Amino acid sequence: MLSAILLCMATTLVALICLKRHAPRLRLVERPHGHRTHDLPTPVVGGLGIATGLLVTWLAPNTVEPGTASMLGALGLVWLGVRDDRDPLPARTKFLAQAAIVTGAVAYEGNLLYTLGELWPGIELRLAVLALPFTVFAVLGLINAVNMLDGLDGLAGKVMLAAFGWLAASMWTVGGSNRLAANLAIIGALSVFLLFNARFPGRPRALVFMGDAGSMLLGYLVAIAAIEATQRSAGIPPVTALWICALPILDTLSVVAQRIREGRPPMAAGRDHLHHLLRAHGLSVGKVTLTETVIAAALGLVGVAGWRKGVPDWIMFASFVAVGLAYQRGCRIAWLDLRAREAAVTVLVSAAIQSQLVPSQADAPRIAPLPAPAHPESQP
Repeated sequence: MLSAILLCMATTLVALICLKRHAPRLRLVERPHGHRTHDLPTPVVGGLGIATGLLVTWLAPNTVEPGTASMLGALGLVWLGVRDDRDPLPARTKFLAQAAIVTGAVAYEGNLLYTLGELWPGIELRLAVLALPFTVFAVLGLINAVNMLDGLDGLAGKVMLAAFGWLAASMWTVGGSNRLAANLAIIGALSVFLLFNARFPGRPRALVFMGDAGSMLLGYLVAIAAIEATQRSAGIPPVTALWICALPILDTLSVVAQRIREGRPPMAAGRDHLHHLLRAHGLSVGKVTLTETVIAAALGLVGVAGWRKGVPDWIMFASFVAVGLAYQRGCRIAWLDLRAREAAVTVLVSAAIQSQLVPSQADAPRIAPLPAPAHPESQP
């Protein structure tokens, strides 16, 4: 297990160093535009670096590998992500390609969500013939949720580090050595990537970005890991995995609901996520990433603690729904408050400008009135 982790970390490190140097030749450089907030062109090779480290580890003898179909699915999403990082694809085209790759991988591997646990007292929700379409829906949801979360230096990487950390801890608890090793290898690759992507004292910007290749890969891998952890005979309840992956799910659902309410495309890029809200309230990039990582880790802790304490699945699910509604309501109120304050400031600034341009009556210069013309009949 340790050799696999070290191999993954070392390979990821070498790959990132080489890819960063050759990023311009590969046409994998992100330049500031649109909703992108960085200031300088930055290599978008983080996903490729992580994928390289994992692929070498998966192919090495006596190490862990996720299964042929799952591995091919991961590589297919990396290829799609690199294609999108070079020249952005239409949203519909990208989504259909994701769906085709994910459907082929999970259908061939048979790694499906057959049960969602006891979401109602005394009733276990089994999916039967709906297992395949619901699994594809769930995996695609997590892929795009992580993709939408990737908006600040180090954010998606740290949140995913928390998720894989809780999945690894859960597998250690139930004795799933293979899944434990696989999750730890991903944690190793992510840790190396964050050395290039996260901000540190004296380094105010990322050296490389994750890109769609990285965010789609991580979303896919965390979904596959969660399915394998919940559908095995001695595993964790599905609702526990829901709590472990809670932050990207809740943030995406909240944003989609808000966009639908406002009549905007639900999956379009925008600046209305939690990290944008926190930045608008004055938090630095470092504080935002720390805040969201703590939230993600705390939500995962709730899920794992509830499972270990024997809290019924339906109570944990009802609690998750309640947290989701509170999250959406809180974000909406915070955005409305922010926009109201911005509108008030705009009014005050406009009034101040007007007062400078139009002098008051008291400050207006006094001009003596012209003498009235003499009546013609009074002149000699």
